[in-house]
Amino acid sequence: MKLDFELVKTVLLVLLVSLSLLLTLGIWNYQGDYESSSDNAAADAELNGADETKKNLVQPSQIVIHDNGSLSGFSEKQDEIEVFRDISEWALYNFEMIPEDEDVDIHETAHSIELIFPTSIPSSIISEIFTTDDSMVYDSKFKRVYVFIDENKSSQQIVFENSDQDGFDIRASVQNMSQVVEYFDRLQLTYDFNSYRNVELANDSKVYIPEEANIIGENFRYETINPDNTNFRTIFFPKPSSIAVSRNSEGNQIFRAYQGEVLLNGYAMEYTNFYTSESQQEQNSSFERTGNQGNFLISSSIEYINSHNGWLIGQGIQYRLYNLNEISNKVDYRMIYQNYPVFSKENEGLSSMSVIYKNMTEYQYVRPLMQLTYPYDRGPTDLMSGTELIEYLHTTDRFSFNQITDIQLGYRIQKHAQYIDLIPTWCVETYAGWDYVTGDVNDVTQGGETNAMGSN
Repeated sequence: MKLDFELVKTVLLVLLVSLSLLLTLGIWNYQGDYESSSDNAAADAELNGADETKKNLVQPSQIVIHDNGSLSGFSEKQDEIEVFRDISEWALYNFEMIPEDEDVDIHETAHSIELIFPTSIPSSIISEIFTTDDSMVYDSKFKRVYVFIDENKSSQQIVFENSDQDGFDIRASVQNMSQVVEYFDRLQLTYDFNSYRNVELANDSKVYIPEEANIIGENFRYETINPDNTNFRTIFFPKPSSIAVSRNSEGNQIFRAYQGEVLLNGYAMEYTNFYTSESQQEQNSSFERTGNQGNFLISSSIEYINSHNGWLIGQGIQYRLYNLNEISNKVDYRMIYQNYPVFSKENEGLSSMSVIYKNMTEYQYVRPLMQLTYPYDRGPTDLMSGTELIEYLHTTDRFSFNQITDIQLGYRIQKHAQYIDLIPTWCVETYAGWDYVTGDVNDVTQGGETNAMGSN
């Protein structure tokens, strides 16, 4: 009997020790349904997106091949990414300012490659997106880059053209032009091309329109960012506990604290920083002390969005610099899918991010709060050809042709409860902003109802 009692005690002791070990292990591995917080939580807060680099974000919106007077572009627009990567690795040297009395003639050689950027870029960024020597010291801008394919051309082999009337162009030489000529010849064998046409628009600007709209739409599943998440709030508010929550007259939720506010609008947000009090004159003086204003805006906005991993990319979705306004100190980055721009209605704010600066500080920040996560096929969209589009724009009452400043082939976002639809659409920019070419053309083939996009 005594032996049985000792056995029971031993078994109970083993059970108690085992239970204790299990409880200890459970405590070590337990992660409760809460978010960690610390004094420096604002610096660590993030959106679980990615960091981006200037070289990825500052890229041409179009690459056009000039070949003995004919114009062509890549049938698969994604091929432009690879070609620009190749061109950016060519060694450039002997940078010079082109005198005012010298005009750049795109037709001076039979073959050339033209890179068109969506906005004017500070020349100080040339060395960050191209391979250069130390001779690039000029403070200018460029929106178009011409690479002249000619082994007999000893200078001005590449030109960075400034679109400003009072600005100056920059030229440079390319090391080993014979290899560049060979590369140009290989392009014709490596890629498929689509005929382009040159269209003259307002203010003597020009665009190149593909004759065939070779673009395929896509449906996407998506995920949204929870604004009630403490990790989200600490990006904008050092002390989330101080936030007052309210709603405006339109029913949109507002987070407000003494230093700023976040306005939520569906799947988008707008942050405003209240503490930017210096005048515009004082700010311009600050820019003069720190160097190139455009470069500051681009570098600072990228660093700011990187600080909270704010680039929600993947599955073919990227962002690119699309507008740089040094008057309003505003930088815009547009969503890109398969290298085509994505547009949304102005009040939705789903397709672009923008940062406005005051007092060298982020004053206003607008961005989407959703990420496209999984693509799947949708039905085809039968768009007009380039020729049909131009004929339509000359005859329609919807647009005044002499007010059109740009034409782009891209996507428009249509939001559904369970998915996002990227619909191929011709988009037209006037002085009032971007608009879709839809409605009175063909409700089915052109992608649905007419919706103005404003500046978005």
